[in-house]
Amino acid sequence: MLHGISRVGALLSLLLIYKSAGAQTDPAPAPVTAQQVQALLEQLASQEARIRQLEAKVQQLSGPTLVAAAAPDAIPVPAVVAPATILADAAPVAAPQEPAPEEETHDHMMEVPHGPVLHFRGFFDFDFDKGTVAQQLQYPIGVPGTTTFRAGEFDLFMTSQLSENLSFLSELVLATDPTNAFGLDIERFQLTYRPTKYFEISGGRFHTDIGFYNTAFHHGTWFSTATGRPFMYYFEDAGGMLPVHEVGVTTTGLIPGTGKMNLHWTAEVGNGSAEFGTPLFGDGVENFVSDRNRKDVNIAFYSKPEWADGLQFGGSYLTGDLIPANTNLKVNQEISSAYVVFINSKWEFMNEIVLLQHQITDGGRSFNSPMGYTQLAYRFGKYRPYFRWQEVNIPNNDPVTAFKGRYEGPSVGMRVDFFSYAAFKVQYNRVYLRNAEAQNGIELQTAFTF
Repeated sequence: MLHGISRVGALLSLLLIYKSAGAQTDPAPAPVTAQQVQALLEQLASQEARIRQLEAKVQQLSGPTLVAAAAPDAIPVPAVVAPATILADAAPVAAPQEPAPEEETHDHMMEVPHGPVLHFRGFFDFDFDKGTVAQQLQYPIGVPGTTTFRAGEFDLFMTSQLSENLSFLSELVLATDPTNAFGLDIERFQLTYRPTKYFEISGGRFHTDIGFYNTAFHHGTWFSTATGRPFMYYFEDAGGMLPVHEVGVTTTGLIPGTGKMNLHWTAEVGNGSAEFGTPLFGDGVENFVSDRNRKDVNIAFYSKPEWADGLQFGGSYLTGDLIPANTNLKVNQEISSAYVVFINSKWEFMNEIVLLQHQITDGGRSFNSPMGYTQLAYRFGKYRPYFRWQEVNIPNNDPVTAFKGRYEGPSVGMRVDFFSYAAFKVQYNRVYLRNAEAQNGIELQTAFTF
């Protein structure tokens, strides 16, 4: 700071000497006004502040050569070289050190320079159940302890873009069941190659393209209007009757030349489902080994016409073999589905029917199981009242399906999106059963994404 003041002082002294010399020959100058003095003081204060900034930057530099970089609108300062005598008395300056080499290890650190990025999305729901048919994710009906707080599904959805046309997704779910034990399941894992909108192929574990609901709503209940899936689409490890998961290959794409009909196709091949009571059962999905050589084959078509935004209709057909537990029977399974749905920002109208057919091979008996549901909802503001009617009718002597009998009845509820990413739902269920009394249940649910 003293150096700055001395430079300014020297400048003023030279100015005064020049003015004094000129005063001998020039006419007397006009008297200096107070405004001129104030302007000069302000200019000096400004220059002093700039010099102070530059000196602070100079002090930040170290080494025998100090260079101050000129800031915008600042007075440039030349390089200042320290005299040899000062350097001799100065403390030694530490030489720049090389970065320490990484500690050697025999472990593979699995580093991927400039590799793909893994993205996470989480979902969870917390529930309160009252009644034997309150809970909409598990079967059998009438589990002891019908008034309870219940943890739902802790769902971690992960995606990664490996290249322009190659991607990966996985869905990891931590959930409990009537045994009160938590279990961890990899519900989906798919490596997908999509070179064009006309063809896409995925390998791994996926939701079978049966009907609409199974591929439109996965494991995050925050997406669904109701508290849970229709009974016909329950998951295998919850007593579901359809192979809603497959381990294999699925392909899909837009059919060229369909114009405004926007027609798509799907073709899938997978292991199918293991039977209850077999050593291969697990969660009902044959993830590692198949109990038969013949695979499930599923073909589906759907249309999303451009002239009716929100409308989608389609159908599917699946065929495969089953081996009922503790029998020597071989059962052919066929599943046919059809649906019409209309979903936009206000309305949700979903209608699906499925015919599940089991036939014992070599001329054996056939068992037909019709099932379906209708769901209607309307949204106004943050409120969304809804109604669902569903029906499942399984013959009592069906050799394969775990559930036997009739399951039908209405559900009415209200969803309230009290925050952008959190919803509260209340739902009442009335279920009529074959050869049993009708049952009731009410469920309160908070579902959110994080």
